[in-house]
Amino acid sequence: MENRETFKELFNAWVKRPGAAELLAWLESTDFFEAPASTKYHGAYPGGLLEHSLNVCRELMASDINRSASTESMVICSLLHDVCKANYYAEIGMDGDGKTLYQVIDQFPFGHGEKSVFLISQFMRMTDEEALAIRWHMGPYDEAAGSYAYKDARRYAKFRWPMVIAFHDADMTATQKGQREEKGGGAGNEKDA
Repeated sequence: MENRETFKELFNAWVKRPGAAELLAWLESTDFFEAPASTKYHGAYPGGLLEHSLNVCRELMASDINRSASTESMVICSLLHDVCKANYYAEIGMDGDGKTLYQVIDQFPFGHGEKSVFLISQFMRMTDEEALAIRWHMGPYDEAAGSYAYKDARRYAKFRWPMVIAFHDADMTATQKGQREEKGGGAGNEKDA
């Protein structure tokens, strides 16, 4: 419950745009605050998605981008980048160690970052930089990696809008730190970041 309150406090303190309250109410109506962050890569436990989002926020706030990006933009990107994972996972049982197992049940298969941008946009406007940072946060783990979109569009976005690369770095750092804490070792695969 502490992480949920921290999320809401950060969100309410910094996000002042029209539609923000409705977006938060929608999140409350989903499993966002109880959902895992992935099926197996990081945060694959109840509340893992919320914990990951807060960890990304900490990493982004500590980065050099905080000199040029607004706190509101950093909070929006970090707390909301994975809203695509709300109502996205289903519990399928327990493993031999009593750990909950999940599978993806994607009711709106629109992609990862682009789906988060779409869902947020249903409630409030984002800046171009925020939308692009969320869209491209998966970096080389994006479904589009290797396509025109990855090779050209992401490259252009990351050079024009500094938050794009800074946000990807914050997400990967938070993911890798989380994996090390969970497994007591190396970083592993960030595909489901």
